[in-house]
Amino acid sequence: MKQTLKKRLCLVLVCIVLAGVVAVAFAACNDGGQGGGDGDTAAEVTVTLTVGDADGVTLTTDARYLYDALEDYCAESGIVLEGEEGVYGFYITRIGDLVNGQGGYIMIYHDMDDLTLYTPGYDTERDGKTYHSSSVGVSSLPLRDGASYLIILANA
Repeated sequence: MKQTLKKRLCLVLVCIVLAGVVAVAFAACNDGGQGGGDGDTAAEVTVTLTVGDADGVTLTTDARYLYDALEDYCAESGIVLEGEEGVYGFYITRIGDLVNGQGGYIMIYHDMDDLTLYTPGYDTERDGKTYHSSSVGVSSLPLRDGASYLIILANA
């Protein structure tokens, strides 16, 4: 009887510890991404956006991803933004004067030092700054406070 009670107590203790570990894991996964913990609101960030040969513009937004910020910026500025949803998210086919097929294709670059967001070795330089080729699409590329984003037409 004593052995059975000890086994049951150990089993209960193990279950409590496992429940705690699972709760912590879910809490860590549900950080809400950019800024908040509720998953619905993002912290306001200030980023620099450069499209083609134009000067960079500073945007302050509560958007989570580059696509959302681009959509708002282009609508407010009267810039054409066209594309299509693909397997990997939204694919830009035109932004302003940059159009896929005019001797190149639209490339997205950023200056975030996060290996999960770029492919090493595919960098470009602009105004003394190194930009990394994004390894994710614009609808998956997070906005980070202070980051710079570059959209250019790369040679085919």
